[in-house]
Amino acid sequence: MNKSNLSEELIMKIPELKPLYDKELDDWEEFPGNHNVFGNVLNPFLVELLEKKNQERLKKRIFQFFEDMALSEDDDVQNVLIVTVLEYLGDSEKCLKEARKLMGNRTLEFSKEVEKWLGRS
Repeated sequence: MNKSNLSEELIMKIPELKPLYDKELDDWEEFPGNHNVFGNVLNPFLVELLEKKNQERLKKRIFQFFEDMALSEDDDVQNVLIVTVLEYLGDSEKCLKEARKLMGNRTLEFSKEVEKWLGRS
């Protein structure tokens, strides 16, 4: 996984996002970049998912993907996770609480660092 294939990897691992991803790409003349894909496609989907008490397998797949991102040797991949996903999840205490139950060790470390850096913890 690297910055050049990150969004494609996301759709491969989480095919439920494909219709939203295709719609997002239709709105742009060229590829909008990973931060836009994760911010405009994944984040709203994830927040809605975290508010539900079902679809645990899907949640686990998403958070395993996040852990893979957190463990990536590509700093740009980690940056998308930290800046676009984890900062967004921390905007809602309720979402963050639910998300942290599903986070792997490295993702959780990043989440705690982000919240501390933003002065929210």
